[in-house]
Amino acid sequence: MKRFQFFFIMMFIFAVSFAHAELPLSVDLKLYEAYVDNLFQTSAPDSDYVTLMNLDTSYNINPTTSVIYSFDVNLFKEYPDLHNQFHYLSIDHEKTISDERGVIYFGGRLGLRDNDAEYDYYDYRAVGAYSSLKYYLMQTVLAQIEYKTEYENHHNYRDISSFENYGSIQLSKFFNTKTTLQARLEAGRRDYVNLDSNVTSLTGSLKVAQSLTALTGIQLQYNWHHAPKSFPSLFYLQDDSYHIEDPDDEYSYSGTQWQLSLKHYAPWNLMLKGTFSRENRLYNISTIDTERNDTSTIISLEIEKKLSSKNAYLSGASLHVEFLRKNTSSNDPYYQSSTNIITIGTGISF
Repeated sequence: MKRFQFFFIMMFIFAVSFAHAELPLSVDLKLYEAYVDNLFQTSAPDSDYVTLMNLDTSYNINPTTSVIYSFDVNLFKEYPDLHNQFHYLSIDHEKTISDERGVIYFGGRLGLRDNDAEYDYYDYRAVGAYSSLKYYLMQTVLAQIEYKTEYENHHNYRDISSFENYGSIQLSKFFNTKTTLQARLEAGRRDYVNLDSNVTSLTGSLKVAQSLTALTGIQLQYNWHHAPKSFPSLFYLQDDSYHIEDPDDEYSYSGTQWQLSLKHYAPWNLMLKGTFSRENRLYNISTIDTERNDTSTIISLEIEKKLSSKNAYLSGASLHVEFLRKNTSSNDPYYQSSTNIITIGTGISF
């Protein structure tokens, strides 16, 4: 834990020093403390305090090309074996096309994840590339297309080393009534290099957003997700029994979700947001004879305050408080659960 904190602090000091040197460098720091009363979201709750830290630095080589370094660390008070950190280094380039009606983005990325020894099968080294296009088909219709590919080498558990290919297309329509309609389709495939096996997923979403006043907006979204039964990624066989690594992995379940959000900008630089969602998930593998089927209701309330500063080097700062409650009904009694999360944090930009 201490080595993560020391490394994070040193990287922050290093990045801010460069920012103060008036280089074309931006630095964003986020630091959150969360209390979770059911860390594993099961019928036998275990609580913990979690510290989440994120550092993003971006260096502009020229107006169209940037080098970005991101560092994330998650620290657990009661379960220190779960400590983990992520590092990503990427280069991004953009090019305007067709009389500025569109922009092409492309770049590459290197990444790694490290856990403590007990969970070192999570560790990986990754390399990937991406490209995307934003193009106005008409003045009020925006099309977005994205494709990315990435190789993950899980050096401590080679059976889940994989190539992943992902693509998406999105259309947004803007109306004079301050209404936005958006449709999105995503497809992904992960090929396991040592198992001669693969998994696929297909996701669709529809979203409508409406400005109620100049400071208030409402949004309704429907998501549909399908992952066919096959070898499920991040499920692994050990000692003749299946263990779930990541229940949120998009290749491990199929389901639907409804989400309603209301956001309001209040006086004193306050942002208030409330979200209600209901989700159903049918998992590919279960600990019981039939497939695990979960239905969850999630309510969250957020308050964020923007802070003003006279410091010439500080471009922005904020305080953030969030309460989230999740109730899950499952045909597997082990996952019948209720979870509450309280998060308090701050963000600083240079």
